[in-house]
Amino acid sequence: MNCVYCGAKTEVINSRHQKRNNQVWRRRKCLKCQAVFTSHEAVDLSKMLVVGSEPFITDKLFTEVLLALQDRKNYYVDAREVTATVIKELMRSPEKPRLSAKQISQSTSKVLKRLDKRAWLRYLSEHPSVAKGYRGLGL
Repeated sequence: MNCVYCGAKTEVINSRHQKRNNQVWRRRKCLKCQAVFTSHEAVDLSKMLVVGSEPFITDKLFTEVLLALQDRKNYYVDAREVTATVIKELMRSPEKPRLSAKQISQSTSKVLKRLDKRAWLRYLSEHPSVAKGYRGLGL
């Protein structure tokens, strides 16, 4: 990576994997001007995962989760964390890189159910194909 200040090459001084965000945190130092800065690196999921014949779009998933969690106090932060958890589960899926919309909905449903029953029910009401698997809920 090039220095954000002078454009010269940099070296990595420290590096840590951030499990929660599916990112790598790196402290870098410029070889020319000696500036130190931090970078966050993440995988481009739109190039790595495919839903049907379209690329996976993280923002679509985030929007769905955000709507389900809209009654929570910190719904925006919670939605980011749920989205990261769902993506982490999808990355472990043996079917990757080809996923179906139903697989994504089922993983999202499982994560929401553990976090917030009200948000889970709201999500199921928007995704009837997933709700069919839950008998006795009146859905």
